[in-house]
Amino acid sequence: MNQNNLFPVFLKLEELRLLIIGAGEVGYEKLQTVLGNSPDTRIRIVANYFKPEVEELVFQYPNVQLIFADYKPVFLDQCDLVIAAVNNIELAEQIRNDAKQKGKLINAADKPALCDFYLGSVVTKGNIKIAISTNGKSPTLARRLKEFFKEVLPDEIETTISNLHAIRNNITTGLKERIKKLNEITASLAGH
Repeated sequence: MNQNNLFPVFLKLEELRLLIIGAGEVGYEKLQTVLGNSPDTRIRIVANYFKPEVEELVFQYPNVQLIFADYKPVFLDQCDLVIAAVNNIELAEQIRNDAKQKGKLINAADKPALCDFYLGSVVTKGNIKIAISTNGKSPTLARRLKEFFKEVLPDEIETTISNLHAIRNNITTGLKERIKKLNEITASLAGH
């Protein structure tokens, strides 16, 4: 049986510098995803063509810089993560090789073999964030699961989180007791 061996991580992207190479349809989609999840992320977009919607979106975000240029490895020097949204496999491979040489993590859109990380489907309700991955096998199913979780997570979940946070902060016993108490309280949420 196949297994998804990806390790889920939630990055504080707003504390990192992101480089997106390419500003066509896929670059626009990646930009929307990043800004939708981490709107204050410092982003540089390098491209020799900018889809008009990219320019319109960027107008609302002073933390996003557009650079009209062909890709050069030097652009990797001022970033922590790279998204290559180019419609050219040779260029994507070059960007990946350059990124690896400079110790940068890369996502090459629609080219899983060139990726260090993927951007999965994300469900957000207040402080709850659920990331969904099908290991690249079915983005359609990931989207359906996203819709499902958006529907089933109650709007009151944010109040529940706030209450649990307050309870957690008021438990003065040791870690094991705190975990035990919180498990008792949250068991009813999981239907136990």
